[in-house]
Amino acid sequence: MTTATKIRLWTVEEYHKMIESGILTRDSHVELLEGRIVEMSPQGPLHAGTTQRASDYIKA
Repeated sequence: MTTATKIRLWTVEEYHKMIESGILTRDSHVELLEGRIVEMSPQGPLHAGTTQRASDYIKA
Protein backbone atom coordinates (compact mmCIF):
# COMPACT_ATOMS: atom_id res chain seq x y z
CA MET A 1 0.00 0.00 0.00
CA THR A 2 1.36 3.40 -0.95
CA THR A 3 0.40 6.76 0.40
CA ALA A 4 0.28 9.75 -1.93
CA THR A 5 1.83 12.91 -0.57
CA LYS A 6 0.44 16.20 -1.80
CA ILE A 7 2.59 19.31 -2.06
CA ARG A 8 0.94 22.56 -1.05
CA LEU A 9 2.16 25.59 -2.97
CA TRP A 10 2.29 29.02 -1.34
CA THR A 11 0.81 32.18 -2.83
CA VAL A 12 2.62 35.51 -3.01
CA GLU A 13 0.09 36.91 -0.51
CA GLU A 14 0.83 34.11 1.97
CA TYR A 15 4.59 34.61 1.50
CA HIS A 16 4.26 38.34 2.27
CA LYS A 17 2.14 37.56 5.34
CA MET A 18 4.95 35.27 6.59
CA ILE A 19 7.37 38.19 6.22
CA GLU A 20 5.00 40.64 7.95
CA SER A 21 4.42 38.27 10.86
CA GLY A 22 8.14 37.63 11.36
CA ILE A 23 8.10 33.98 10.31
CA LEU A 24 10.49 34.90 7.50
CA THR A 25 13.14 37.58 8.07
CA ARG A 26 15.98 39.18 6.11
CA ASP A 27 18.23 36.51 7.62
CA SER A 28 16.06 33.71 6.22
CA HIS A 29 17.72 33.78 2.75
CA VAL A 30 14.67 32.36 1.00
CA GLU A 31 12.68 33.12 -2.16
CA LEU A 32 9.26 32.11 -3.39
CA LEU A 33 9.75 30.25 -6.68
CA GLU A 34 6.75 28.77 -8.44
CA GLY A 35 4.89 28.43 -5.14
CA ARG A 36 7.78 26.83 -3.27
CA ILE A 37 9.83 28.53 -0.57
CA VAL A 38 13.42 27.83 -1.58
CA GLU A 39 16.50 28.44 0.55
CA MET A 40 19.05 30.55 -1.31
CA SER A 41 22.75 30.86 -0.65
CA PRO A 42 23.86 34.34 0.46
CA GLN A 43 25.36 36.65 -2.15
CA GLY A 44 29.12 36.67 -2.38
CA PRO A 45 31.04 39.95 -2.84
CA LEU A 46 31.26 39.58 -6.64
CA HIS A 47 27.52 38.95 -7.01
CA ALA A 48 26.64 41.77 -4.61
CA GLY A 49 28.89 44.25 -6.45
CA THR A 50 27.56 43.27 -9.86
CA THR A 51 23.96 43.55 -8.64
CA GLN A 52 24.66 47.01 -7.17
CA ARG A 53 26.32 48.27 -10.38
CA ALA A 54 23.40 46.97 -12.48
CA SER A 55 20.93 48.66 -10.15
CA ASP A 56 22.85 51.95 -10.30
CA TYR A 57 22.96 51.76 -14.11
CA ILE A 58 19.20 51.18 -14.38
CA LYS A 59 18.42 54.05 -11.99
CA ALA A 60 20.57 56.53 -13.97
